[in-house]
Amino acid sequence: TRNEDSILLLQDERIWVVADGMGGHHAGDFASQTITQNLGLFTQQSTLENTILLLEENIINSNAIIKKKSETLGKHSTIGSTVVCVYAWKNQIFTFWAGDSRLYRFREGQLERLTEDHSYVEELVRMGKIEARDAEAHPAANVVLKAVGIDENLCMDFTSHELQDEDIFIICSDGLYKDLEEPKIANLIQENKADLLLVTQVLLTASLEAGGTDNTSIIALKAIQRKDNV
Repeated sequence: TRNEDSILLLQDERIWVVADGMGGHHAGDFASQTITQNLGLFTQQSTLENTILLLEENIINSNAIIKKKSETLGKHSTIGSTVVCVYAWKNQIFTFWAGDSRLYRFREGQLERLTEDHSYVEELVRMGKIEARDAEAHPAANVVLKAVGIDENLCMDFTSHELQDEDIFIICSDGLYKDLEEPKIANLIQENKADLLLVTQVLLTASLEAGGTDNTSIIALKAIQRKDNV
């Protein structure tokens, strides 16, 4: 009944963001929108290093704003948001994330997850206590261990990957993969990869038809080699 997800497509700056808020009484909305609104003010810096540092500082600033909001609501209130922030530069893609929203890469018919969930069930899988295929059905599947606004000091994960021509990237909140298994996601991308808008539409429709148990946000990107090789 309420969408606590928020997305940002900052095409000119080559930045794309999905945030999935948590907290009652519109607090989740506040958390996710704080992240995308702050990142929406971003402008490129003179160097790649300064650009990456500014993106990180922006999300850390959002963490402080959300944490302060949480404190005004009382000690038992928890407000937070997952985040996946993707930045493309030349032939590389850089990613910051916290929580269980994800970045996938579809390359040569294979779907690969490029982010690792900060969640309780992911820890159980890592320790070998449950199988990965059983994670989404686990009673604690919604328990997130890291998110923007939860802790005083936010520590995000950060990775970079080289782009290949025709790579397709899917940035999504957990609503997509909760009800739609990854092999099905891969098949739908393969069948519709010529049209990215159609990819997002069929993935959204399929996730809703499979249960629609949570808000679902999807951004699809494709790497295309330009003539100037940038």
